[in-house]
Amino acid sequence: MGQPGRDRVPKDRSGLTLGVLAGLVGIACCVSPVVLVLLGLSSVSFALSLGNTLYYEYGWYFRGAALLLAAAGVVGILRRRKSCSVRGLREQWRLLVSVALAMVIVYAVLYWLTSYLARIAA
Repeated sequence: MGQPGRDRVPKDRSGLTLGVLAGLVGIACCVSPVVLVLLGLSSVSFALSLGNTLYYEYGWYFRGAALLLAAAGVVGILRRRKSCSVRGLREQWRLLVSVALAMVIVYAVLYWLTSYLARIAA
């Protein structure tokens, strides 16, 4: 029998951090106008207009940048762990899952929050 707390699987904080950062980059089109309003640098009507423009015209650029950031980050982490091969990728599947889940959860929560704030402001 092992010591209490030693038998747990270690948490992959680098994967979670990367996923959160990639999720923020992916939803930056909607979050940045809200931040401008909260800092008092923009009016609500301008922020709604900017948010709609960024989301509907440039949203896929932000999401693409998030995916590229996540992919480059995973490759960097795998190289640092000397696991940059198909076998290493299979061994590091938890890293991929944590990055993907964190990215999707952050994106979904912030999308819901910014949509909610836009409905209240309108």
